Amino acid sequence: MKKSEHKSRATSTNYVGRKVIGPFSLALVLAAPGADAQGLGDPGKGEVPEAVTLPAVTVTGETSSETTEGSNSYTTPRTSAATRLPLAIRDTPQAVTVITRQHMEDQQLNTIQDALAQSTGVGSRTLGSEQVTFHARGFSTDSFQYDGIPTGFVNGASFLDTAFYDRIEIVRGATGLLTGAGNPSASINLVRKRPTREFQANASVSAGSWDNYRSMLDVSTPMTEDGRVRARIVGVTQDRHSYQDRYQQKKNAFFGLVEVDLTPDTVLSMGYDYQDIKPKGVTWGGVPLWFSDGSNTNWSRSKSMAPDWTRWDNRLENAFIGIEHGFENGWKLNATITNQRSKSNARLLSPLGYPDRNTGLGMIPLAISDSTPSRQNSFDAMVSGPFELLGRKHELVLGVLASRRTEDEYNSGFVYPSMPMPSIFGYDGQYPEPNFAANGFTSTHTTIEQSGIYGAVRLSLTDSMKAILGGRFNNYKLDEFDGSTPTHYKKTAKFTPYAGVVYDINDTYSAYASYTEIFNPQSSYRNVNNQVLPPTNGKNTEVGLKGEYLDGRLNASIALFETRLDNLAQAENYALPNGTWAYHTVNGTKSRGVEFDLQGELADDWNIYGGVAHFNSTDATGERLSAYLPRTTARLFTTYRLPGDWSKLTVGGGVTWQSGTYQSATNPQGASVNVEQKSYALASLMAKYRATRNIDLMLTVNNLTDRRYTLMSGFYNQVVYGAPRNIVLTLNYKL
Repeated sequence: MKKSEHKSRATSTNYVGRKVIGPFSLALVLAAPGADAQGLGDPGKGEVPEAVTLPAVTVTGETSSETTEGSNSYTTPRTSAATRLPLAIRDTPQAVTVITRQHMEDQQLNTIQDALAQSTGVGSRTLGSEQVTFHARGFSTDSFQYDGIPTGFVNGASFLDTAFYDRIEIVRGATGLLTGAGNPSASINLVRKRPTREFQANASVSAGSWDNYRSMLDVSTPMTEDGRVRARIVGVTQDRHSYQDRYQQKKNAFFGLVEVDLTPDTVLSMGYDYQDIKPKGVTWGGVPLWFSDGSNTNWSRSKSMAPDWTRWDNRLENAFIGIEHGFENGWKLNATITNQRSKSNARLLSPLGYPDRNTGLGMIPLAISDSTPSRQNSFDAMVSGPFELLGRKHELVLGVLASRRTEDEYNSGFVYPSMPMPSIFGYDGQYPEPNFAANGFTSTHTTIEQSGIYGAVRLSLTDSMKAILGGRFNNYKLDEFDGSTPTHYKKTAKFTPYAGVVYDINDTYSAYASYTEIFNPQSSYRNVNNQVLPPTNGKNTEVGLKGEYLDGRLNASIALFETRLDNLAQAENYALPNGTWAYHTVNGTKSRGVEFDLQGELADDWNIYGGVAHFNSTDATGERLSAYLPRTTARLFTTYRLPGDWSKLTVGGGVTWQSGTYQSATNPQGASVNVEQKSYALASLMAKYRATRNIDLMLTVNNLTDRRYTLMSGFYNQVVYGAPRNIVLTLNYKL
C-alpha cells in the first residue's frame, strides 16, 4: 500500500512534507494532546520546528484494506478484530496490537509463540518444551480465531508456523462479543494471506544455531487472464534441534487458497491448511532445583531429563469455504463454513525428587501417555454496512455463529515405572519406555456446542464523538463422559454486553472508554453436592488515549484497565466420591493495570514497535495472584534502511524486558520456599542486505548478551532454562 493511500480523517487537509518524530518528541507523543506532529522539521539537518501552511489538498477516497503484506509497515490502517466493524486503531475503544507481515519477517517471528512474545501485555508460561500457555492482564488466554472464526486452544498452537498469516491481531480485555466463552485476558486472531491478482513468489531458506534449518515457498498467481480466478499456496518445512539435549522438532506445513470472482461484487473462497509438528526428546517439566542435601544444582542450560523416546506430536487441519458479497448501498455479506481437525499424541516422562549430590541417584520416574483427537465444525455469517438516522451516518453489524466441537481423550494417568532412574550425572536419555497399555487408558468423550447472535452499532453522535453499543446472546452446551461419571452443563441466552465511546480531541488524538464482558464454563469443577460450578463472569472496564501520526503510518495508545472475574473456583477441604476435590466459587478477583503501545513508522524507512504493560492482580482477600507471571513487561524492536549509497542495508535491533517472578516450591527439608527469577532483559540484532532486486540476505542474533535466565522456576521443584545466544542466517528470494 502506498503511503498516500492511508486514511485521512478529513476530506480537506493541510499537507506537510516528510515528517519525523524526534527522540524527545516521541517521548512526549502522548503527553501533549495539543500536538499533532505537523511541522516538526528534520532534526538531522538542524531545522527548527515551525508551522508550515500549504494550499489545501482534497482527498478523494480512503482505503478499506486491512492487509499488511506489501505495505512495509508495522501497523495497519484498519482492523475489525474487536467488533467486526473495520475501524482505524484510534477509533477502536479497546487496546489492540497488530503484528504485521513485515514485522514477522524482520524479526523472524516464525511461530505463534515468537510473535506473541513480542506483543504488548501478552506473556507465556513454559512448563516443558511443548507446554506453553499464554496470559494477558493476569489471566490465561484461550481465545484463538482464524480469520475471525473462534476456536478453542489446541495443543501445539504455540509452534504453529506464521508463514500462512498476513497479520496477527490481539485484542486485550474481555472479548465475549465475538469469541463467546473465554477469559477476560485477550483474543488472538490469525488472519490468513489472500491470493493476489498479479503473480508473485517468495522463497526463503534459513540456517541457525543447533542445526535449525527451515525453508518456505509462497506463490500467488492469477489462474485466468483477467485475474477473476486466483490461487495462493504456501509450504514450510523445518528440521531443528535445540540447546536442550536430545530435543528435535520436525515441521511440515501447507496452505492453499483459491478465490473466484463470481460477479464483480461476489467472491467465493475455498481453502485448506495443514500443520504437522513432530518433536522428540520432549521435556515434561524441567530439571531438579536442589540436590538431596539442599544445595542448588545450577545445571548447564542444555541439561534435559527427557528420554529419547518421548514425544508430543500435534497435527492441525482446517478446511473452509466462504463467500463475500458487496451491495450497491455499501452493505456487505460474509459467510464462512469451517471444519477443523486436530490430533495430539504424547508420551512423556519426568523424573521427580532430589538427586544425591555425589551419586546422582534417587529420582523417581513419572510417566504419562495421552492421545486426543478433536473435530470442530463452525458456521459464521454477518452483514454490515452504513445507514442514516436523524441526518447522520452510522454503521451496523449483525451476525450469527454456531460451532460443535467433539474431543476424545485417551489418557493413561500417572504411571510410575518400576525401573529406577539412572544417575543424573552423564544421563544420555537411555531409559526404557513404560508399557502404558498394561496400565490401561481412561477414555473421555466431550462435546461442546455453541451458538449465538451478535450485533454492534457505531453511532455518530457528533462529528467528534462515536459510540459503539452491542451485545451477544450465547447458547452453550457441554456433555462429557469419562466412562463412569457423566457431566452435563447448559446455558441458554447468556447475554454479553459491549459498550464503548470514542471522542476525537483533534485530528491526531482520541480518548475512549469501554465496558466489555465474557463468561467461561467451569465443567471441570464441582461443588460438595457434586454439581458443576457456574461459569466465571469476566468484566473489563477500560479508558485510554490514542494517537495517529504521519497520516496513519504511526499509531500510539495508552490504556488504563480494571478487570474483574467472579465465580472463580476455589478448592474445598472435601473429597468427592471419585476422589477429586470439591470446589466453591468466590467473587472479587481483579486485575488493574496500564498498557502503552507504539507501532508503525517514525520516518521513511524507519519502523518501530514498542510496548510497556503493567498489571497487579489480587484475589478477594487482596492476596497477589499468579506470582509466576511478570507484573511488568516491555518490548521494543526497530529497523532502519540506511539512506543514499547504503540504501541496500537495513539494520535493526530490539530488547524485551520483564520484572521478577517467583513461585512456591518445597525444598528437600520439606520447607516451602519462594523460588525467584529476577528481572532480566534480552537483546536482539538484525541486518538485511539487498544483494539484487530479488535477493536479500538477513542475519538475526537473539539473546545478544547470552543472558542466563529461567522460563520456569519452582513448579514441581524444577527449573526450565531459556535459550542461550543464537543466530539465524536467511536468504530470501522474491519475484
